[in-house]
Amino acid sequence: MIYVIVFALMAYGTFSITSEVLRLPPASTGKGVRLAVRQEKSFMDILNRIFILPMVNLIAPLLRLTDFKEKRMAVQLARAGINFTPKEYFARSFLMAATVFIITFVMLSVTMINMAFISVILAVVVFFHFHSEIKDKLKEKDKLIERELPKFVRAIVQGSKTERDIIKLLETYETIAGAGLKYDISVLIMDLKSGNFEEGMSEFDKRVGNAYVSRLSKALIAANRGDNQDSTLNYLLSDMGLLAKEMMQRELNKRPGRIKILVIPIVIVAVAALFYVIGSNLFSSLSGIM
Repeated sequence: MIYVIVFALMAYGTFSITSEVLRLPPASTGKGVRLAVRQEKSFMDILNRIFILPMVNLIAPLLRLTDFKEKRMAVQLARAGINFTPKEYFARSFLMAATVFIITFVMLSVTMINMAFISVILAVVVFFHFHSEIKDKLKEKDKLIERELPKFVRAIVQGSKTERDIIKLLETYETIAGAGLKYDISVLIMDLKSGNFEEGMSEFDKRVGNAYVSRLSKALIAANRGDNQDSTLNYLLSDMGLLAKEMMQRELNKRPGRIKILVIPIVIVAVAALFYVIGSNLFSSLSGIM
């Protein structure tokens, strides 16, 4: 029986390490996908639609934002994939903070009136939690952009050697673009088709806010004017190779720590099995002598 248990534990440990190395999804992922398919709308979706969104629509018109701040936040919300206008985004933050304040204030007033000030602290924390959602999503998107940059830059630089129409290159790349650059490339294509090339590339540079994208945009603007940018683009292409290797090395550096943790159960089981075999033989020898 002990051999069956040892074999099962070692098999489980080996499977865990193999799954981590091959980056296989956990079994819970399949279950989660099935549940997501069955349940088209979650409880939070229903809550948002019935209670939160109607209140947000009532509060939003009462808020006042400067034109500059509203336009800048509208761009950020679109890039982050948040389906709110700037005023609705602020209104939701105020609404959630006010809700938490009222609930906690009432509860503390009934139980511990001297601690009622905690409701103000909680309201402030909740406000900044919801208000910072856009920053968190943009940070995550910046990481996705960095991962996609080598593929994007290579496609544009190498494609520009045979195809001078940047819009065609961008439309071709848009079909395979990842989540990081999909939106920004779509907007860039519309800007280039409907406006000035330099303005479109400059706005693309501002939206993405990445040094490599800035170099690419400036090089393409100069090339559009007729300047020779082959050396600049070749240097950028070389830097993309280094960036890809750096990101791969960072990813590989994360894995040994995870694998070491998964190796521990196997080592424990192996040591236990070794002591079991030694102990069994020892007791058998002693019983034979006695």
